[in-house]
Amino acid sequence: MQPKVSIVGAGPAGFALAADLERSGTNVLIYSHPTHLRHAGYVIKNGYLTASGIIQGSVSLKVTCDMSDVVHFSTTIILTVPSTGQETVLQEMKKFCLRQHSIIAIPGNLFALIADAEMEVGHIFETNLSPYSCRMNEGSLIVLGKKSRFFIASLEKDLCPTVKDKIQGIFPMELKWCSSVIEVSLLNVNGVFHPLMMLMNAGRIESTSGDFLLYHDGLTRSVANAMIAVDKVRIQIGEAFGLRLKSAIEVSNECYGHTFTDLVDLAQNSKPHNKLKAPADIENRNISEDVPDLLVSWHDLAEKLGIDASPIKAVIILAYMATGVDYMKTGRNLQKLHLEDFSRNELIERFSPISHGLRR
Repeated sequence: MQPKVSIVGAGPAGFALAADLERSGTNVLIYSHPTHLRHAGYVIKNGYLTASGIIQGSVSLKVTCDMSDVVHFSTTIILTVPSTGQETVLQEMKKFCLRQHSIIAIPGNLFALIADAEMEVGHIFETNLSPYSCRMNEGSLIVLGKKSRFFIASLEKDLCPTVKDKIQGIFPMELKWCSSVIEVSLLNVNGVFHPLMMLMNAGRIESTSGDFLLYHDGLTRSVANAMIAVDKVRIQIGEAFGLRLKSAIEVSNECYGHTFTDLVDLAQNSKPHNKLKAPADIENRNISEDVPDLLVSWHDLAEKLGIDASPIKAVIILAYMATGVDYMKTGRNLQKLHLEDFSRNELIERFSPISHGLRR
C-alpha cells in the first residue's frame, strides 16, 4: 500500500519535501492556509510543481486549504511552516482528534513543548533543520542543496523502535535521533548563522535591497568571530544537560556531508550557501523566526542554568533596537515553553540524556 503523508506549509520547504517524497513513491497532500496562497496558487492553477536544481522536473501535487482534509488524508502530518506560524496551525489542529496521529515539526524550535501542553497527540517529533536549501519564484521551486542527514527527537523518553523506523521510512535521508527536543533545538545552528549575518550586514541589506550574496559576501571574519561567541554559549548549554555538542560548522558539515574547516570557508565554498542572495530587507525570518524562537529560548535556558548568556542577549537586544520588536517578550521564553517553574536541577533531570537512558 502506498504510504501517505500530509504536509502543512506550502512554502519552499514544504514543496521541496512534497516533491522529493512524491518522487520516492509517497502519496502527498500539501496544505496551504487560504490567506497565504503566494506559492500554492501557482501550483493549484497549473496542476503541477516545476522544480530545478537538486530536484528536477514537474511533479503533480494535491493541494488543499481545508485542515480536515489534512487530518483525514494521513495519520502522519509534517509541519513545514516557519515556527512563527506554528501556533496558528496549532489552533486549527486542536479542533480535531489526533490521538492516532504523529506530528513532525520541521524545524521544531521547541514546538513540541507548546503543543504537548495544549492538545493530545499520538506522537510529537521535531527536527533541528529543514532538509532542503531552497527558494521559490512564481511557483517554480529551486533546490540548491539537500542534507544527507538531520536531527530529530520526540518528547517521549522510551520511544518504540518500530515508531522510529516508521518515521525514518518517510524521509529520503538519514535521521539522527537525539535525546530530547532541547538537544534538537540546540542543533538548529540557524540561530548561530542567520541573526548575526543579517544584523551585521543591515546597512548593506537596506542600501542595496539585498543585492549581494549573504554568505559569500556577508560572512566575513569579524562576523564569524561574533557567531563563534554565540556558538560557545550554545555548546555550554548542551554541556549543562550532559551533551557534547559539535560546533556550528561541524553540525553543518555533518548535515551536508561537507568538510569545511571554518565558517568563512563554508561561506566561500559551500554550494548550498555561497550563491544565496541576501533578503531585500531585515523584515525576514532570519530575524523574525531565529531570534524569538531560537535565541530567546537559548538565552533563558542559559540563565536558568547559570551560564553567561551575554553574547546571545546582545544579539537579541540589537535585533530589538533594529526592528523595534521586543523579542524577549514575544519569543519562546520559558513561560511560553511551560518551563518557567522548573528549577535548574529539574530541567537537567527532564532533558538530560542520562535520564532518557542514553549516554554520550
